[in-house]
Amino acid sequence: MKSIKYTPYEMSTIIERMNALNTITAAKDYGTGESMHTVEVHILSWIAANPGISPIQVAVDWNRTKGAVSQIIKKLEEKGLLVRDKEDGRKSIRLYVTEKGATLDRAHRAYDTRNYEGFLKLVEKKFSLKEIERGFELMEEWIELSKTWEPS
Repeated sequence: MKSIKYTPYEMSTIIERMNALNTITAAKDYGTGESMHTVEVHILSWIAANPGISPIQVAVDWNRTKGAVSQIIKKLEEKGLLVRDKEDGRKSIRLYVTEKGATLDRAHRAYDTRNYEGFLKLVEKKFSLKEIERGFELMEEWIELSKTWEPS
């Protein structure tokens, strides 16, 4: 590996710290009166953006176990935010948001947009928009590579 500023261990620590920032345990209201945990509302929004997605694909996309995703889906269903649809004659289940789920998705997107726009103004004081964009490209590719990478 070429010499860079961070050791592999330091990189893993930074990634874990970033992950911890985005896995806040307290539920919050995104503007609809419905209290949701961050991972639940982001998975709901993922399903809204990918109608008909399977629970297994959600688990792969979000690096969660099938059991963890199943529990989240169950909670979302119980709150009337999504429905499962079993395709005719097939075992596969497809997920869709309800109108209530779509309303929460829109509120969540607006909430995150407001908050991240403010945060990006802080980041722009240290990095150019091109550098910020490149950082997000790197993170997206990192996620995709992580789906198939097996640690030794």
